[in-house]
Amino acid sequence: MDSSSSRRTNQDDDADGGGSGSGSDLHQTNIKRRHFQTQVSRIEPSNSQKPPDLDVGEFHYEFSYLPEWLLLEILVRLPVKSIFRFKCVCKHWLSLISHPSFARSYISRRINGLSPSFRILYRYIYVSDFQEILHRLRPDVYISQNFSVLFLSSFEEQQRADQFKVLASSKGLLLCCLLGPLVYYVCDPVTRQWVCLPRARHNVPTHHPIYFGEGLVSRVNEENVVTSYKVVRVEWLPGESKFINLETFSSETGYWKGLRLFCSQPVRLLMRGGGPFLFNGIMHWFTYEHGMVAFDPYKNAKQCRLIKLPDDRNIESEYKYDGLYRLCNGCQGHLRYFEVAPEASEYFCFSMWVLKDYEEVEWCLEHQVTRCDIWSDDPNLSGSLLHVTFVPLAFHPFSLDVVYLRCVERSCIASYNFQTKQLEVSCHPIGSIEDLSWRVVIPFVLPMWPTPVPQPSRKALKRS
Repeated sequence: MDSSSSRRTNQDDDADGGGSGSGSDLHQTNIKRRHFQTQVSRIEPSNSQKPPDLDVGEFHYEFSYLPEWLLLEILVRLPVKSIFRFKCVCKHWLSLISHPSFARSYISRRINGLSPSFRILYRYIYVSDFQEILHRLRPDVYISQNFSVLFLSSFEEQQRADQFKVLASSKGLLLCCLLGPLVYYVCDPVTRQWVCLPRARHNVPTHHPIYFGEGLVSRVNEENVVTSYKVVRVEWLPGESKFINLETFSSETGYWKGLRLFCSQPVRLLMRGGGPFLFNGIMHWFTYEHGMVAFDPYKNAKQCRLIKLPDDRNIESEYKYDGLYRLCNGCQGHLRYFEVAPEASEYFCFSMWVLKDYEEVEWCLEHQVTRCDIWSDDPNLSGSLLHVTFVPLAFHPFSLDVVYLRCVERSCIASYNFQTKQLEVSCHPIGSIEDLSWRVVIPFVLPMWPTPVPQPSRKALKRS
């Protein structure tokens, strides 16, 4: 508010207070004003703390006189991006915002109010420098009420820029890599902090293993602050083997460590699996024969276990299409296996199983529908439900009722509700979606409270 508008407001207020009334009314008003000024003078700060005199027409407030509880109430209502900017206002604000209790209060308010932002991110990004990814993944890009699939580079850039890939996500951190000369990065897109991981050293100079299936898992403390993370990758083997060769990088040690794990049966990991998915901090890779291999890098880093998939799933489709029409991931504490019929002639269109007992590997079929059971309000979608093709993309991370799919013929992303059996068009992606499947996208949840990226040990970095 400028000075002129402030003066106009003050004059209007004076007129409303009885400026056009009788002399006795004006006398009573002056008495009340003197009484108010007397009351205010009793709580004014001492001369050493008294703010400087201001012009009558200006509006000014010194925030150093704002009660701390009121300042906190204001700050917790602001977006994360603004809060982190306000750390630079003064040392007192930096101390308040950096205190763990502020993060707890902010997270609690967000949990009871709005859900964190959720997007499906296309894994491949074509830019000339890694920091450009952080610039394109700034919060205002994905903080929106409207769901979307994020493509962070254009078709033209695919012809002339380096290729980066988003490999995994954990607790708000992203694991990315530069393809070609393989370089790994761990970053927080909110704070734009990032670290480049050192290269692994191999004891046998003539041995040059090929790695794939990279995953990321983070550990948090009681304040929900990330304290460490581990990156895991698998060595590719040409055939079945009773051993799986892994390499793990720990932010606590700052170097890579090789592991050789025994499996109860010969296995061969699926290279086109898009990397492992996390469930309760455990990484899971698909195999060609036995379902999944599970590995816990924090609690049990010396062994792995095999987990079978539902026996009554469509095994023929799994082999024929290399797992394209299936989706397996955790959601709200439940491990779920979702399957789409690739052919319109098949009786059941959608099927979903839930792992009721993780230790005993007990799957339960919870949902199965035909194409005639599914409906939609969208006229273009409803008229073609009997013959369109769907490819699963991702479960909604905050709702057990929703899964996202690509409708191939309609070139759109649709959400399916397990309770109502309704399909809704969620968005029309701006970008190439011919290859859009769960293999090339990753669900990304904006953390409610970002934390610094744990830095690897400097001594270890020097050794590498």
